[in-house]
Amino acid sequence: MDIDKIVGVMYSGVRPGEDQQVLELLAACGLGHGDITAQKLRHFVVARRGEEIVGAAGLEISGGDALLRSVAVAEGYRRRGVGRSLVEAAERHALSMGVAHIYLLTLTAEAFFAALGYRPAERDSAPAGIRRTTEFQCCCPDTAVCLHKPLAPPAAQ
Repeated sequence: MDIDKIVGVMYSGVRPGEDQQVLELLAACGLGHGDITAQKLRHFVVARRGEEIVGAAGLEISGGDALLRSVAVAEGYRRRGVGRSLVEAAERHALSMGVAHIYLLTLTAEAFFAALGYRPAERDSAPAGIRRTTEFQCCCPDTAVCLHKPLAPPAAQ
């Protein structure tokens, strides 16, 4: 059974004119968005029902690594598979961009991401490009849990 069909939600990138709607969703979910530019929105995946955006997940890509950020689902769509589908779509996008490792910081959703294969990592172990993101430097406090997930198996030696 396809969860997308159950809730009538479609997944794609941010379309022209949807920037403000994405930012409003992030704000409604209590997620920081002051540093999100049109350039960063190029690597966001959104869930929509009709014309309404009901979820979003973003990536900041740095070489072969990415920061997963701003995973947000509108209240009426939570616990229905939308968040999982958004993360999976973001991971597929990351793979298409040559990303092999995804990192994230969370204050409240460690169990959610653990169920999707993300494992604890020392914040200092994240690659320099990821540590230089605004999210790492000032948006998420030191108390945020750092998680990591390899997307591709290591190259044969």
